[in-house]
Amino acid sequence: MNRQAMQLIARGAINKIGNMLYDYGNSVWLASLGKLGETVLGVYQISDLVTSLLVNPIGGVISDRFSRRKILMTTDILCAILCLGISCLSDQKSLIAGLIVANILQAIAFAFSRPANKSYITEIVAKEEIITYNAHLEMVLQVISVSAPVLSFLVLHYASLHVTLLVDGVTFLVAAALVFFLPNHELEKKETALTVRGVLSDIKAGLVYIRSQKEIFFLLLLASAVNFFFAAFNYLLPFTDHLYHASGSYATILTMGAIGSILGAVLSKKFKDYLENLSLVLAMTGLGVCLMALPVLFPKFLLLAFAGNLICELFMTIFNIHFFSQVQTKVDKHYMGRVFSTIYTLAILFMPIATFLMTITSSIHLVSFFLIGLAVLGLSLWAHLYQRRSLKD
Repeated sequence: MNRQAMQLIARGAINKIGNMLYDYGNSVWLASLGKLGETVLGVYQISDLVTSLLVNPIGGVISDRFSRRKILMTTDILCAILCLGISCLSDQKSLIAGLIVANILQAIAFAFSRPANKSYITEIVAKEEIITYNAHLEMVLQVISVSAPVLSFLVLHYASLHVTLLVDGVTFLVAAALVFFLPNHELEKKETALTVRGVLSDIKAGLVYIRSQKEIFFLLLLASAVNFFFAAFNYLLPFTDHLYHASGSYATILTMGAIGSILGAVLSKKFKDYLENLSLVLAMTGLGVCLMALPVLFPKFLLLAFAGNLICELFMTIFNIHFFSQVQTKVDKHYMGRVFSTIYTLAILFMPIATFLMTITSSIHLVSFFLIGLAVLGLSLWAHLYQRRSLKD
């Protein structure tokens, strides 16, 4: 990979550290405020979700209309100003209001930067190196996911929320600087005045494009279904200490998952970049989830059940790397932003539905892991049959 690709990976890594510091610091501080904190934390999280749902489609249009490099720099600088600004607030009420407003504005910024980032990769990285790029990026992000919570705890414990916000603001400035030194050799964009009619027209054109491209439409359906089932899976995980009747089960499962994710990023390049491989990888992911229900029949097989999450995350990481690589190599670059914004919108849209269904049913049981895994296996079978019947050349 070239130096510019490494700069993009470095930007992703720095942003990941900053975002984890921000989310951890804010969540812990708000949770420490008792009943008031519980209410505010709920508003904080819901505002992020609702804003993302409303703005994501517009973010895709902006990404396809304007310079993706400029979008990345602008959003990073905006997020830096927000973090540095609210770090100056000392009054508790002002800080709470500032965090909520900043969270909404950051959700808007991320709705623009996420599709722009995924699209800009195709301008910097050669098509034949996209899988390698995504694998390296995922490996770096997973290592940060394991280590950043410790860093977040240390900063918050030995300093304060204000210092956490200052550090977060600096990470966004560094990320903006890394993008500034990247070349500006993008496709020619129609940087015309934005109107409501124009935005809606572009959104409609993006949806028509997705529906007309069989492979892209298939990938979108597959991603939406995967997110639905794994929202249910993630809902169950915090209950695993109780489900396995063993203290520390949840922590062990998360550790296994982190190891699996890192291994998946390393091994992903060994899988050939074929669309049909996605169904096989997805089947192995479902098998890993099914293994987590093993103690229902064999109570002493706890370690193997925990290893189910290692298998699950290993193959889910490979799936994600190849999924995004497929989108980045198959989608027309003029529609790239709108396709990615649609992916992110559907991911957010279906995840709360899955969580809601889990809460209104008697789902807190190990058998639920088996049912979710079985559903993922069924999804992989559908993907295999769809490819054979509808995506034949």
